[in-house]
Amino acid sequence: MPAPANKRKNKRAYQLKPTLVTLKGADFELNDISSGGIGVVIEKSGPEFITGERIEKIPLELQSGMVNLKGVVSHISVSTEKTICGIRFLLADDEFDVVIQFKKEREPLEL
Repeated sequence: MPAPANKRKNKRAYQLKPTLVTLKGADFELNDISSGGIGVVIEKSGPEFITGERIEKIPLELQSGMVNLKGVVSHISVSTEKTICGIRFLLADDEFDVVIQFKKEREPLEL
């Protein structure tokens, strides 16, 4: 039986510098990032997220300053290790470069 096709449109980076993203007044560990969105680790004791929910303020800290983006919760993935909330960015034309810069700044330096 062939493997299922990967539905992702954007390549995700998982090996990242430790980063916290503040959503709904709480800090979440960044799990992964792509040019289309982010995945954050959520805890049972934290704020609840619902698939389809709009996130009006996603603050991304860049070396040049803070930028706020908008997004929508695209999935909640539960595993034995952690629960990931996937958030797809709702980007204006000029915001794509911000995401690329944020992704670049979070990727570890190669030795």
